[in-house]
Amino acid sequence: MGLSGSQMWTWTLWVFFCGTWVAPISAEPHYMVTMPAILEAGAQTKLCASLMEPNETLTMTVTLTSQEETTILHEKTSGDEFLECIQFQVPSVENEEVTKFEVEVRGKTFYSKEVRKVQIKAYQPLTFIQTDKPIYLPGQTVHFRVVSMDTKFRLANQMYKIIELEDPNNNRIGQWLNETSSSKILQLSYNLNSEAREGTYRVSVTVHTNKIQHYFRVEKYVLPKFSITMDAKDEVSIGQEEFETKVCSKYTYGQPAPGSVTVKVCRPLQIYGYDRPMLHINPEDHKITPPCETMTKQVDKTGCAMFEFNMSSFTKIDKKILYDRLDVSATMEEEGTGISHSQTKTITISYVIGKLAFVDPPKIYDQGSNLEGKVRMIKSYQKAYNGGGQKD
Repeated sequence: MGLSGSQMWTWTLWVFFCGTWVAPISAEPHYMVTMPAILEAGAQTKLCASLMEPNETLTMTVTLTSQEETTILHEKTSGDEFLECIQFQVPSVENEEVTKFEVEVRGKTFYSKEVRKVQIKAYQPLTFIQTDKPIYLPGQTVHFRVVSMDTKFRLANQMYKIIELEDPNNNRIGQWLNETSSSKILQLSYNLNSEAREGTYRVSVTVHTNKIQHYFRVEKYVLPKFSITMDAKDEVSIGQEEFETKVCSKYTYGQPAPGSVTVKVCRPLQIYGYDRPMLHINPEDHKITPPCETMTKQVDKTGCAMFEFNMSSFTKIDKKILYDRLDVSATMEEEGTGISHSQTKTITISYVIGKLAFVDPPKIYDQGSNLEGKVRMIKSYQKAYNGGGQKD
């Protein structure tokens, strides 16, 4: 999704104006006016004014003064307390402008005036470009839309000076001039040539001085009808007798895919070891082949097949010329079509066949006394079992 440069959204700070008391005995009227400290140019904004404890008829006038004009936002004459909120139109500016916000309260015996500065800022709408999909085949139609939104995420009326479509060689192959959104989503399309060049294409939109871009690809592709997954441990122990691998196949819409799965497991040769002297052995002369084992099974009704391999099949050759890993590859061939997909995985061979752990050791022991306790042995490929032990 393409979008315009960074924007600063309107955030609200409240400005307060209050009267004061001259003496604790004769309290004077006090008032408060609130409005945002940063105003969005041309937008509707709320202002709230409150007058409390008036001792005579007072007139409150709220004005916004710029270099060119003075605008009365609110004026009310009253001898009673009031709280009013109004909507007013913020003057339009090209970029930003600092103006004076004045509140004047006047009566026969009371007068107060407060002046603060507020900023009027023009925010450019955010513009996005979207295509109906990220990849197209040559000859297909590219549908895309251009969306502009204001700071309140409402569709904005925007004029797009120029909209361009370029191929991977930066050649302009499509152009739209002076398109208007009319407060709607602008939808356009372009028909790709059947011999369209494969690669990355670019849609760009120019709004004022900003340029928004969005990319999509054109390539000849075929969606796979089904996919396969392989479930196997990341590590096996050299001491275990066997290990399992599970392979499942499913169509893109979730149903199991029928067919046969072939799994091949190999332990690759390491003739030239980086951590040991070079072994001058030619595998062809000595007829050395990496130990491998291959199995083929039909998937069950769930689309899965389970395979068990013996570790002894991969330990018949001197470990000095073997990597401590197993390379597993699984290929599923769909029934009836012969279409196949593959998946690979690497399993690390560990030489740790078990671990010892102390069970409930005493937290305190006296020096010179015997320490008794239990030791649990945990094989890396079997369940734990308990055994007794004693240490003097």
